[in-house]
Amino acid sequence: MNYLRIFFIIIPSIFAGLSCMPKVYQNGFSVETKLIYQSHDRERIRIFSLKKGDWPNISENSDPLPGIPERPVYSGLDALAADHFALLRNRKFALLTNATGLDHRLKRGVELMISEGVLPELVFEPEHGIFGAIDKPGPDGIRRDRETGLRILSLYSKSKKPSCKHLEGIDLIVIDIHNLPVRPYTYISTLTYLMEIAEEHRIEVMILDRSNPYGFWKPQGPYLEEKFTGFTAKAPVPFLYSLTPGEYAFYMASSVFLKLRLSIVRAAGYRRKDGFSSLRQIWINPSPNIPSFEAALVYPGVVLFEAVKFSLGRGTTRPFVYSGAPWMKAGRVLEEMRSLKLPGVQFAEVIFTPNSSVYKGKTCRGIQILPVSANFDSLRTGYEYMRVIKKIHPKDFRYIKSRGGFYMDRLWGGTSYRNFIDSDLSYDEFKKSWIHDAASFQELTEPFLLY
Repeated sequence: MNYLRIFFIIIPSIFAGLSCMPKVYQNGFSVETKLIYQSHDRERIRIFSLKKGDWPNISENSDPLPGIPERPVYSGLDALAADHFALLRNRKFALLTNATGLDHRLKRGVELMISEGVLPELVFEPEHGIFGAIDKPGPDGIRRDRETGLRILSLYSKSKKPSCKHLEGIDLIVIDIHNLPVRPYTYISTLTYLMEIAEEHRIEVMILDRSNPYGFWKPQGPYLEEKFTGFTAKAPVPFLYSLTPGEYAFYMASSVFLKLRLSIVRAAGYRRKDGFSSLRQIWINPSPNIPSFEAALVYPGVVLFEAVKFSLGRGTTRPFVYSGAPWMKAGRVLEEMRSLKLPGVQFAEVIFTPNSSVYKGKTCRGIQILPVSANFDSLRTGYEYMRVIKKIHPKDFRYIKSRGGFYMDRLWGGTSYRNFIDSDLSYDEFKKSWIHDAASFQELTEPFLLY
């Protein structure tokens, strides 16, 4: 399917009126539920939410620590749990989740489902595994979880999506995962694959939505060039697309997957500008090398260093925040980066020894990138950083080859990033190459924003 540049006419009735119903017609059954919903495209897309008075009370936040907001934030999982998983009863469903699939009390969604007698037929695990701690491909085929006895299928193996055999009897795929909305962060690729196969097999998809840690950032970067489509570049969005999983699914179901049945269970208490506070300052690693909100903010800017011979601090306590190499002249790089006076960020010199990945076991000299305000521009910071590294270390700076080309192009979804770096062009010139794509995507997705 060609996902390159989506041009379509938004259905005039895309925001139909609110339906407040004590019962919902769900897969042939009449289901009693506390949830209210909006219907779109003749009930093909439904957006559920829980009324304010039905949300659980978080009493432990009555005297929060400094910096932790009193206002609670609830996920789609919380809404479903408060409704005793009514929408999952009488369904044969598969569940995509990982360590981030927790409720507001930090209880695992799978455990909550089991306690309510609502069990998934199959659990899908994305890259990094069901607990978000594995940095290598999972096993092929289905295995059994020792604690729950549930069947688990890795979608980070030779196959990136389930087969017909795996989906036999399944009528619903539930997605509950916290995502970083950057195109090479592969959870969005896995979601896209699942939406593809669900539409093909007429299986409904349900998104239990969660907050977007980049909600205060606008989209950045170009659309994906079709020839670079792959697991790290699957979603037809700009490099940084700044949507929640539910918003992305809503957009795709209205533009690409026009026959897909989609339900979204909204989060509550989340506002796009909140940033860290929207997470209630409880950080659960979405993957092994994103151990903090700080690392998540730095990630979009420096992830492209994965495509050069350079350490991104994997195997240290501060991956992505730390970066460097044994050959790096950290003092000179630090001086150059500070002279740029980039907004919302500070830099410090650091020495570290990674215990995994590039330069494993070797002492690296480098810098740490410290976001200090919402004005921090991660993509700009990473671009300027790579320019400085290449200028100071022209002999040591080397791109990693991949499939007869450059891994950089596969991560970025095109050749422009590498070409602009090689030409030593300013960030303003670089930005001109993609600003139209980013602005058009922001306008295109405005009707699908849920928060």
